[in-house]
Amino acid sequence: MKQRVFASKLVAALLAATLLPTQFALADEASDAALAAKVKAAIDANPTLKAFNLKVAGKNNDVTIEGSVDEGLQMAEVGAIAEKVEGVKFVFNNIMPKN
Repeated sequence: MKQRVFASKLVAALLAATLLPTQFALADEASDAALAAKVKAAIDANPTLKAFNLKVAGKNNDVTIEGSVDEGLQMAEVGAIAEKVEGVKFVFNNIMPKN
């Protein structure tokens, strides 16, 4: 009887150890997506910048922004907006100005 209880507890512990990292990974992916959405919304609040339909991705509180804009000043403006979003630690500004 004691061996069955121990075995079932062992199986439960092994399952928990296997499933918990997956649950944390899913939570991280959700928070990364939420942060990217906040940054995208902040950028799109500027009608001029919204027209460029920039792509934003998040990973571990860092965001990567990709796309192209007309001028270097717009690229800098996008970076400044992203840096001000709560939760952003670092911005990878991969935007290319056309001029």
